[in-house]
Amino acid sequence: MMKQLRVNNYKMEKIADKMSKKFGKIKKGEEAIYSLELFTMESNLLKIHRKYPNYNSRKVIEAINIFLLKIDGYLNDIEYDFSRQLDDANKAYLEALQTCCDPFFNEELKAVLGEDFDLTDKTTLEEFFTNPVMCLIRIKESVELWNNEWGINGYFKFLENQMGNMIKSDELKFTVKVDPDKVDIDLEL
Repeated sequence: MMKQLRVNNYKMEKIADKMSKKFGKIKKGEEAIYSLELFTMESNLLKIHRKYPNYNSRKVIEAINIFLLKIDGYLNDIEYDFSRQLDDANKAYLEALQTCCDPFFNEELKAVLGEDFDLTDKTTLEEFFTNPVMCLIRIKESVELWNNEWGINGYFKFLENQMGNMIKSDELKFTVKVDPDKVDIDLEL
């Protein structure tokens, strides 16, 4: 039976530390290994900010914390109640992030993973979510850094400067690393 827990501010503030202890962090200089996943997450966040410019980057931190708690819930058979935390802004950013890498949220991603991908196996889920968790923690640190540097939307100013000209559509994307021997995918280039 799945445990149900109401989320409080303490859980929201501590989840990134808990998950970084479990999964690790992206080390300085090793960002290139995660560049595709980071780009997908950050471009999805930028697309939401462009659509809703009044949704500031502080809401990205909330969305990341909520998503990390969701992942923790998947791994530990916990259903978290976010009714006190969710608002339109952090929910939009949360959906942008979940689209990237959450097969419980994104049916298209789930289909790409295939029927052999066992969503009930804790080891499989831990392996699958390792890189996304590390990327989420890195993005959270980046948001905090650029907000301190340039104000409440400093992170989005940074993203526009770094990748804004590459983001043309407003469609949210996902990225998944798969073993080519285990998954049959037709790629259209």
